[in-house]
Amino acid sequence: MSTLLEAEDLTFARQERLAFIDFNLMFKGEATREFLTSRFGIAPSVATKDFARYKNLAPQNILYDRNKRIHLRSKNFKPLFDYDVEKTLTILSEGFGDNIAGKKNLPIHCETHYRLRKPDLNILASITEAIYRKRAIKTTYISLYTGKSEREIVPHTLVDGGLRWHVRAYDRNHNDFRDFVLTRFETAQMSSEDDVEDGVETIDKDTMWNRMLLLDLIVHPNITYKEAIERDYGMKDGHLLLDVRAALATYLLRIWNVDCTADHSIKDPQYYLALNNTEILKYFNKNFI
Repeated sequence: MSTLLEAEDLTFARQERLAFIDFNLMFKGEATREFLTSRFGIAPSVATKDFARYKNLAPQNILYDRNKRIHLRSKNFKPLFDYDVEKTLTILSEGFGDNIAGKKNLPIHCETHYRLRKPDLNILASITEAIYRKRAIKTTYISLYTGKSEREIVPHTLVDGGLRWHVRAYDRNHNDFRDFVLTRFETAQMSSEDDVEDGVETIDKDTMWNRMLLLDLIVHPNITYKEAIERDYGMKDGHLLLDVRAALATYLLRIWNVDCTADHSIKDPQYYLALNNTEILKYFNKNFI
């Protein structure tokens, strides 16, 4: 929290609502009375007072669009609250507030899958706003395979891949959907135009994202006391069946150290599991850069 807020005589409830306004402005680019009334169950008049208090505290942060009747983030925006990247990603994936469980009607699509360096908070904000507004992003991205390049992408979902977060997006340079690691963005600027092509660049056309695969996992044949692993993973009759997105299956198998060879020939003792139905590997996502 900023020193400005600390100097104010604010109840905890109002601080939480001001934080909600601040968070929405930063990561979605806008905030409305409806956001507050829906989230906190308060009267519209109370929400109006909250926005007035926020504007009084940070007049440079917020603009009001009278035509659309929404509050917008200004170009001079500086957050009133300090945001930790990991906690921010958790909020985006699970909902605002530490006491909120589940992901009900989240405005920013997130898929928490099961972390190395933390991504830049401002870059994350540009990406989340682009997801919310369904806009493209112009970025300088550093790929593991092709190095630094200028790209234009249309992001649709944040994904926790276990070791790192990435964003699933349509890549206009290659005309397909790919995974982009958040820490590899050097710059990210959201397009000012609504130029996303429906039926081509949108989530409903991401085949690998919408295809669900059934993974049949078994205890690795090298494990002597199989019952121990069966209990760890809650297997039934020696099998753990998982329904996962084709775009995310690779990450799960990697994090869980699943032997995906046809004859389960990996001898490493860290491999407790094996993929029983290896024929589905042909459907896996290979577009992660």
